[in-house]
Amino acid sequence: MLSALNEFNVRPTDTFKITGSGGVVSIHKTKKDGRVESLRVRANGSFQQATRFDPSQISIIERRELEVGMYASGLSQAEIADLLGISQATVSLDLRKAKKR
Repeated sequence: MLSALNEFNVRPTDTFKITGSGGVVSIHKTKKDGRVESLRVRANGSFQQATRFDPSQISIIERRELEVGMYASGLSQAEIADLLGISQATVSLDLRKAKKR
């Protein structure tokens, strides 16, 4: 697990959050330019999942559609917020707006 964390390469200019539960560690880092990189690692190293999100590549409407899909697949608002580098309150507001449509 430590090698995976070292490979994730968090820099002093990054904002990051590390959480752990059930033997799985999750790291979410937001780069200065807004890109978000996430890594989920099982403690024994048997599972690794990495994602990257660049908000400059999609519109707000597309991001909201992505949030709706992620929520429908079972992710919590907090998990979606971490993966997209936005606040949980923003996710909540976006999901409410989507329900009104």
